[in-house]
Amino acid sequence: MINPVISAPSRPRFSVITVCFNALAILPETYASLRTQSSSDYEWIVVDGASTDGTVEWLTEIGPDVLVSERDTGIYDAMNKAIARATGDYLFFLNAGDRFADANVLTEIKSVLDLQGAPWPDIVYGDVIYFGDRGQRRKRFNWLKRSNLVFGDLCHQAAFVRREMFDRFGVFDVSLRYNADFDWFIRGFRGGARLQYVHRDVARFHDAGAHVLAAQACELERNTVRHRYCPRLLWLLGHWSLRAELKLRRMLGQEVG
Repeated sequence: MINPVISAPSRPRFSVITVCFNALAILPETYASLRTQSSSDYEWIVVDGASTDGTVEWLTEIGPDVLVSERDTGIYDAMNKAIARATGDYLFFLNAGDRFADANVLTEIKSVLDLQGAPWPDIVYGDVIYFGDRGQRRKRFNWLKRSNLVFGDLCHQAAFVRREMFDRFGVFDVSLRYNADFDWFIRGFRGGARLQYVHRDVARFHDAGAHVLAAQACELERNTVRHRYCPRLLWLLGHWSLRAELKLRRMLGQEVG
């Protein structure tokens, strides 16, 4: 039986995790969005991939709660290192260049959890604003259900995950270069994790990462992940059914991803 989420004085409600590599030019904006949160009920864990651009020196001066700087095999290896060190009730990944949508994200998510009470949701997710060279757009995840994630996606910057879920479903599969978070969410959704959608923007996601720079390779790998859990014919049917549903919602004036 999973224990209810009760934060002890020494245990923060949130572990905000940032992984980075040679990110001195963009990391201060991520840090600023964390420092301006109206709730301080968090720890900040930074896992750096042995940067050489001054990132480590800057982080040492700033002083996150946990700082690791060493070589890794990729972003998901770094994220797994952070999971092993996290003590918060819920984990949230806010990587270099990304930022919270506004100053009240943690306060409002905490209020949602307090109002919900036991049994607490295992995965709480909202919406994300994508920004970068291609402009800005909001991606809603109000359409997402346990049954249709495999036909769509979920940005990990949209989601708060109970720490115990990584014991239950394992950590990120480092054999995947771009889609280990997608693979993990499918495991959690299919495995019966309690889900809760919150109608609010959670994060601003900088769309200049590997998934954009190597879009074709990312999509090929994502289809490989999808086919781990869903036969190809069923996936095609589900994919087109979801596209039709989202198109209809847009025609009805609903904002969806």
